[in-house]
Amino acid sequence: MAIRVSQFNEAPADQELIARTLGGDGGAFAVLVDRFQRKIFRVAYAIVRDETEADTVTQDTFIQAYTHLAKFQGRSEFETWLTRIAINRSRDSLRRRKFISLFTGSDDDDDRTMLFEPVDERPDPEREIMARQLRVAIENAERTLSAQQKIIFRLRHYEERSLEEIAVLLGLAAGTVRAHLFRAVHKIRKELAEWRVQHQGNSDE
Repeated sequence: MAIRVSQFNEAPADQELIARTLGGDGGAFAVLVDRFQRKIFRVAYAIVRDETEADTVTQDTFIQAYTHLAKFQGRSEFETWLTRIAINRSRDSLRRRKFISLFTGSDDDDDRTMLFEPVDERPDPEREIMARQLRVAIENAERTLSAQQKIIFRLRHYEERSLEEIAVLLGLAAGTVRAHLFRAVHKIRKELAEWRVQHQGNSDE
């Protein structure tokens, strides 16, 4: 009896796993979760900038995908559909955070991570202080962005998505995404330029 080796090596396609899930095979959806979980977490983290929150968003994304799987019509890739859900869940998370901050008296503490890593990683107290100050400056700069600008900026610079990908994911024209990104970068550069002047002024004293 001849055995086809390929049938053991070839991973089932997304569409096949979706069909099996809809047919009642719970293990098939587990394969989909395993296949895309890391990518969806990266997208969520790029937007919410918090590991615990990104993990929650990831779980919510797959729960929503599972409960609405019958509505997936295959007009886009399954990964694209999942990513759109993750972006929407991340957007909801940012809204909740902003709403809560109104009652706690704190600012919209969107992220606690550096955009730029120091080039030289050797221990250096002065360099560590600079990195910490730059992190705070970037956090403050991102707070000047609108919700849409923030999501586009983070998908572009943290997740390194192309403008075309972001346009597809957000359902926007590429020109609109480019305009939002231009304004976002302009605002952040302006804020960082002001921070640089202040920092240089303090260091000269």
